[in-house]
Amino acid sequence: MCIVGGGYTGLWTALELKIRRPDLDVCLVEAGVCGSGASGTNAGMLMNLWPKFPSLEALAGRTEATWLAQQSSNAVEDVIGFCRDHGIEAHIERRGWLWASSSPAQDGAWTESLNLVEGLDGTPFRVLDGDTARALGSTALRGGVLDPTSATLQPALLVRGLRRVAVERYGVRIYEHTPMRATEERGNRTHVVTPHGRVEAGAVVLAINAWMSAFAHVRRTMVMSASDNAITRPLPAELLAGAGDPGLGVSDSTRMLNYWRTTRDGRVVFGKGGVGLGFRQHGARSMFGPVRRDAIIRREFDRLLPALAGEDFAATWRAPVEYTLTSLPYFRQLPGRSRVWFGTGYSGDGVGPSRMGGRILASLVLGEDDEWSNCAFTQPPRGWLPPEPFRFLGGQVVKHAMISKERAENDGRTPGSVVGALSRLDPTTWV
Repeated sequence: MCIVGGGYTGLWTALELKIRRPDLDVCLVEAGVCGSGASGTNAGMLMNLWPKFPSLEALAGRTEATWLAQQSSNAVEDVIGFCRDHGIEAHIERRGWLWASSSPAQDGAWTESLNLVEGLDGTPFRVLDGDTARALGSTALRGGVLDPTSATLQPALLVRGLRRVAVERYGVRIYEHTPMRATEERGNRTHVVTPHGRVEAGAVVLAINAWMSAFAHVRRTMVMSASDNAITRPLPAELLAGAGDPGLGVSDSTRMLNYWRTTRDGRVVFGKGGVGLGFRQHGARSMFGPVRRDAIIRREFDRLLPALAGEDFAATWRAPVEYTLTSLPYFRQLPGRSRVWFGTGYSGDGVGPSRMGGRILASLVLGEDDEWSNCAFTQPPRGWLPPEPFRFLGGQVVKHAMISKERAENDGRTPGSVVGALSRLDPTTWV
């Protein structure tokens, strides 16, 4: 068995395969080092999928949507328990996640989700008034919903910990700095071609996340975007208090999401989604690196964390995010390849759901007829996106309209009719 990609999905899949079949020979190849992609560069919010219940229900129906949401809560527990059992110090803080409003236009953004999940087993939400939301998250907030079951963590420490356990406890063979160049099927075996040689395997899993955009049929199911992120220097306690409760994850409700949390060493991680747009298969590669212009993230940081306005950023980075038409991930066989499977489409929320992804991919690869191999996440997203270059050019227009709309709403103004109409052309969804 060969897995391509050493992030959360690849490592959880390798671990799940070895847990189910200890005698299975599992090899993993990674183009950089494990965690050098999205798994090591995200904001570190370990969350469930309950906020996306409208999308889950539209995809799977109410009964299975409830099961998937419950399983996503179990995944959070699994990640925390796995770290505890295997001595992975990932700086996990179980302080919850605050889904907040930061402008009048965002007020009640959670209403549809809360109405749909009312009375369902496992629903974690608690509605907060404005004073409580401001005390927990920032003085710039107007209200919100708290999920106390979510957590924050240091994402790179988690992925490196998973790597250690995979190698030392389960015997997974990992080859870093070994990029895949191609896959070739020969008889009943599949070859993963690398610059250093070939890996011959009975089955292959492509766990390369945003880099799945290299495959045209996958690219048609998602928009390649990017998030800009920044981290401050360590701050004194009186300043750090302006970023909310230590360890609490916070997101506002704008479509181009703002999010932040504090770290164990007294820094603030702040990010904004949707600021980049990828062209064809080059999106993942071209949108990975330093923030090119930090004016937008600077403005939002100062607006949402006024007690920290003007604080220097110690570092910034941009990372690609693949948004599917449903905002949900999917896992299936690569068309035209009988022994190659893939998973992608976390849409900016993969720390917890990747644990589910590992189970789904393991069941698919092993040919098991179970709840995972038959779940709705094995279906491709339904919908339509225009071909390139129209997708990229149109996406740029829609993106700038969304930025203009957001700025107007933050300033208490009503967006113009043209801006409003263009912003509604965004084909993806967050909830």
